[in-house]
Amino acid sequence: MQKYKIFMLDHRSYCINSLGDSLAQLGHKIYFQSSWSPQEVEKGIAYFKPKILITVGFNRKLFGGFLDLLPGLCHKYQLFHIYWATEDLINHTDWSLQAVQRAKPDLIWTIHPSCVAKYEKLGISASYLNFACNPRVFLPKKSKQKKKYNISLVGSTHFFKETYRFESLRHLLFPLVRENIKTHIWGIGWRKQQSYIKKEFGETIPDGWLHGHLAYKKSAGVYRSSKVVLGIQNAEDQVTQRTFEILGTGAFMIASRTKAIKELFTNKEVVLTSCPQETVELVTYYLNRPDLRQYIGNNARRKILKSHTYVQRLREVWPMAESLLN
Repeated sequence: MQKYKIFMLDHRSYCINSLGDSLAQLGHKIYFQSSWSPQEVEKGIAYFKPKILITVGFNRKLFGGFLDLLPGLCHKYQLFHIYWATEDLINHTDWSLQAVQRAKPDLIWTIHPSCVAKYEKLGISASYLNFACNPRVFLPKKSKQKKKYNISLVGSTHFFKETYRFESLRHLLFPLVRENIKTHIWGIGWRKQQSYIKKEFGETIPDGWLHGHLAYKKSAGVYRSSKVVLGIQNAEDQVTQRTFEILGTGAFMIASRTKAIKELFTNKEVVLTSCPQETVELVTYYLNRPDLRQYIGNNARRKILKSHTYVQRLREVWPMAESLLN
């Protein structure tokens, strides 16, 4: 694998410390540009002299006008532009296609396999690059590490569009709210949207359960310090990035029983539920069985290290990128 200078135009930690850091592990030199000033971005490109530009998914800074500048910058500095379409398939039409049409990337990495053909029909090369785990960030929990939380959930509300996430919350989180089984919740939107939550789900989450925003690199510590982590899913045919990261720490996870998770993991690696009563029963059962939780968590981490790291995924898609570059 030839090593390249890569300019990553993104300010978000979950992009920089997943894809970006994994590219660095493969020997590429990465320049992270967190400023969205057009002048500063161009100065960074002129100084670093990269061969590759990478942009990721949806963020307001990128979509707020910067997308339209990228074709000119790539032409001026002879940059090969890779766009990682992390909003597929749920927001493929609303966000991914808009980014592609405006930024005109040379290659698209998509997290949904069905979108590869969609992009190819547009005349753009595409590869399937799913979410994964960066084990350098999501370190394993220690066998005797004290558990600070019985049950944890990390994730923002994301109620702007009704997806399978609503059903996942209905059978994973809200049965615990109803039974007053304390669940520690981190993420944006939970306090602000309490009236919507009451209307949509019929429950009010106690304020003492809510901890607000959690920095990306601190999430691993919460996973390691929890007896049970809830694995909310956004779609039945996709697995969230957090799923790979939770399991990568060796944490014990109860997740929604979806087709995608069943294809990737066994019941010796993750415990699945599909209805409120089942969730309550599983939580009650496993909270009192630390050895079994440890066994399942250890199995999960082994599976992640074997099959679901970003370095492994990047090695699979890199040959296409390199052939287009050359």
